[in-house]
Amino acid sequence: MLILKTNPLIIKSLIRFAGCQNPLPSTVIYCPATGASCARFGQSETIKYMPSRHANHNCIVLWPLYRKRYMKKWVTFIWAAIGFSLTLEALPESLPGDDWSVIKASVIDFESGKPAACTVKITDANHQPVLEDAAFGDGFRCSGYFEKRLPPGKTRLLISRGWETQMEFRELELISGQVAELQFQLHRRINLRARHWYSGDHHAHMIHGEKILTTTFAQVALAAQAEDLQCLSVAQSWPLAHPTAAILQHTLGALSTPECSLNWNLEAPKNYYRGDASRCLGHCWNVGMKPRTPWGDDVVGVLLAASAQDYESQKPPYANFESHALIHALGGVACYTHPARWWTGAWGGEGGYPRETQKFISNLAVELPLDTLIGPTYDGIDVITGKGEQHADALAFRIWCLLQNHGYRLTPTASSDACFDRRNGAVPGSARLYTYQKNGFSWQKRARAIAQGRTVATSGPLLVAMVDSKPPGTAFAADGKKHTLNLAAWASGASPKGLDSIEVLRNGIPFWTNKIDGQLTSYSQALSLVETQRAWYCVRLWGDASEKTCAVSGAFYFQTKPYRRPPIVPAQVEVSLRDAQSGAWLSGKILTASFTNNWKRNSRSAIPVLGTRRLELPATLRLRAEVPGYEPLMLSPFLDNPELLQVVTQLKAEDLADWASYERIRQLLGQVKLEFRMTRRP
Repeated sequence: MLILKTNPLIIKSLIRFAGCQNPLPSTVIYCPATGASCARFGQSETIKYMPSRHANHNCIVLWPLYRKRYMKKWVTFIWAAIGFSLTLEALPESLPGDDWSVIKASVIDFESGKPAACTVKITDANHQPVLEDAAFGDGFRCSGYFEKRLPPGKTRLLISRGWETQMEFRELELISGQVAELQFQLHRRINLRARHWYSGDHHAHMIHGEKILTTTFAQVALAAQAEDLQCLSVAQSWPLAHPTAAILQHTLGALSTPECSLNWNLEAPKNYYRGDASRCLGHCWNVGMKPRTPWGDDVVGVLLAASAQDYESQKPPYANFESHALIHALGGVACYTHPARWWTGAWGGEGGYPRETQKFISNLAVELPLDTLIGPTYDGIDVITGKGEQHADALAFRIWCLLQNHGYRLTPTASSDACFDRRNGAVPGSARLYTYQKNGFSWQKRARAIAQGRTVATSGPLLVAMVDSKPPGTAFAADGKKHTLNLAAWASGASPKGLDSIEVLRNGIPFWTNKIDGQLTSYSQALSLVETQRAWYCVRLWGDASEKTCAVSGAFYFQTKPYRRPPIVPAQVEVSLRDAQSGAWLSGKILTASFTNNWKRNSRSAIPVLGTRRLELPATLRLRAEVPGYEPLMLSPFLDNPELLQVVTQLKAEDLADWASYERIRQLLGQVKLEFRMTRRP
């Protein structure tokens, strides 16, 4: 423990010195003698001077030596194993010349009368926000009670709890030296749980990798409760020495409640071919997996090993569809996220890659067209990811519509991509997914509902769409009979704005549109649908136009005959066996192997090969060549097929919404050549 005593004149130098060393995650330094304070967040080089006020968390208060007689406790630095953590132990109750007021507030759920976890946004008399954590820049969260010492004067408070609850606003005049005791009652605008719709987010990183800030499991749990999420999956990494699925399940289960269930998951596959940021195969989130593989290994380590991260150029490559197969084998579902996201920036200097200042950096789901044709091997696509990615989200919606129009019944989903180790990144549920679960919530029911398309994806406005009281994902006979589409919509309770518009799309094209008065916070409508042809419908709801928030329902299907998914496209493979040294033709056999059985050879699949042979088989399998006297060799029709690999990894965002890209891949699957260069055993 190190106690700091200093003079106001060296505050600025002290911050800069701290920044040159291991940067402090969130630092506020305040000097009451001068009324000056300055802050440094993360690794930013900006030093910002703010009006005089005490910070409430993660702060150092530097007292000049001539005022130390008024202190009751020293403020200390505490060194944590994973970095710097700063804790304010206590502030003096009163100080000569200081002018403060105190707020003591309780927040109660109106229906239950119990304390309500919530988000609190305070703007003090100096027009400054009250923050506690650099990872969350829109106020602070509490479990139902908070106390704050604030400067006297006009103060504004905004209390919110997710999107189903009406936010509470209050403005008051704080008086110096007095305590203001407040109580807030939170009323639900709509209780979607009562209608069997449950909200959740399955793309939230506790530690994404930057490690600018530290966090705890308790902070993650409070964030989920304050956002009124029924479920939150917490993805890699975690502040544990040896995280396994079983340990994570126990740790997060202990913090769960009936109204807010926490569990582990992975952003996996999260895969860059040979660690090249410009050749991203795609990112997926998953939910519902068992903790161990069929061969007994911890699934966390197995799936992380099957994805190459930035610069991991020497890591053995895997295809995303191989991870999808294992996720499904363990009872889970897998959904592509931010399929159309990319940017340019500095990258390189590691893994054998040169440093570039304007590198094309991809988060694109370029393997998605291949995975669609050979499966689909995945279950859904995020049509909304986080906030502020409207262009990429619009393209993701086009991709989903394209696949629907070609007969692929995939689920529209949403996720936040929250990162608790980034400044302002701790925003789980900023985009969230609702699932219809008739018989109550469970993780297994959640996974099934996603796979069945019983979803609404949203970045704010709330939507319930039912046809004849049936949820999205339901199929109806296209027999000319009348069906009723019931729409119910609400503006987010966390926004003061109303609803903008609502539209029904048929086969991805607007079929019915209604402009809503922007002041209305709720809306309902019943529409008649009569269909005699194969078609699908979905609903899209827009919140306030300035915020550009929206909700998208899963699809309702009308069919003239029982549904059959499009035929799986096989790989037409010409295999050849040759001696690696002489090039001579060899006689042997080809067997298949897959990730789901830990690459064990399937002896029943043995196919004799005399030099060369043409085969038709699933493109998801790897082929293992065995020749007496030679080492066995395994190749992939995708990863060891240079032409197909190049076409896939060079796809751009717009290509994913163009069916010509899919047809090009279909063509290449019909002309695969794999040459096995066999090495003699010693």
